[in-house]
Amino acid sequence: FRYHNISSVGSREDYPAFNILPSVAMSDPPQSSRSNMEPRDKERKLVNDNIRILGLFDTENWDWGEELFDYTMSMINDSNDGWQDDILGNGTYLEWDVKNSACDGTTALRAYWADRTDNNDVPPHGLLGCRCSAASISSANLAGLDGVTQVSPASTAKELSDKSEYPFFARTVASNQFSSKAIVATFRGFSWDRVSILQTDTVFSTGLSTDFQQLWTGEHDDESGVWEGHIAYSHSIVINQDETVNEESVRRALNGVPTDDPINNSRVILLI
Repeated sequence: FRYHNISSVGSREDYPAFNILPSVAMSDPPQSSRSNMEPRDKERKLVNDNIRILGLFDTENWDWGEELFDYTMSMINDSNDGWQDDILGNGTYLEWDVKNSACDGTTALRAYWADRTDNNDVPPHGLLGCRCSAASISSANLAGLDGVTQVSPASTAKELSDKSEYPFFARTVASNQFSSKAIVATFRGFSWDRVSILQTDTVFSTGLSTDFQQLWTGEHDDESGVWEGHIAYSHSIVINQDETVNEESVRRALNGVPTDDPINNSRVILLI
C-alpha cells in the first residue's frame, strides 16, 4: 500500500509485506480463540513511520474475517515468531482497526469516514474489505478519492473490475463475469438449454444473474454444439434490512413458477 503523499500505486515488490495478505486471507482461520488474537506487541511504542490499515468487515455475519485480520496483523508485527520476521524493517509497525461495514453501502461509507475522523481526518494507508460488493463499491468510491488502495477478499461485482472507476481497488476472487461463464459451461455439460432463475435483490446476485442471462440467452454455436438458451422464469427475492430473507417474497417467487406447460417450463433452477 502507498503512503498518502505518493499518488500512484506501486508494485507488489515495493511492499513485500502485502504479498502474503491475500493468501493468508483466503486460508482457514488459525485454530485460536478470539481472546488469544490480541496484538502481540500491543505495548510497543509506536513510531512516526507506522503503516495504518483499516479493515472493513461484516462483523455480524462474517466475524471470522475480523479474527483472521487481527491475527495476521499481529503475526506481521511480531519479529520473533519465525514467520516473515524480516518483512517490516526500520522499526516500521502496522497499526490497524476494524469497523463494521455490514453488507451495505451506506454503512461502509460511514465506517470509513468514522475511521478518518477518529484519526484527525487522515485516511488510512490501506483498506482491507469488504465482503459484499455493495459495501465495497461504496467504500472504493470514497477511499479512491483519498488514493487509498483497497483489497477485498470476497466482493465479486463485475463493475469493480473497471479501473477507470475504481483505480485503487483490487480483490483476491474472480468477478461475476468469470463465474457466469463457469455456470454456462456446467449447464451445457448436461445439455441443458432452458433454466429458471431465483435470485436475491443484492448487488452480487443481481449482477451475476444479469451476466449469466447475457451469456445464456439466444443462439449459440460452441464446443457443446448448436443450441439456443432460454430463461423459462426469473424472480428476485427481497432481502430485509436485517439481512434475513423476506419469506413473503419467497412464497411469491415459488408460486409464480410456471407448471402448466411442460414444453416451456424448466426442471433446472439456478439459485443465486
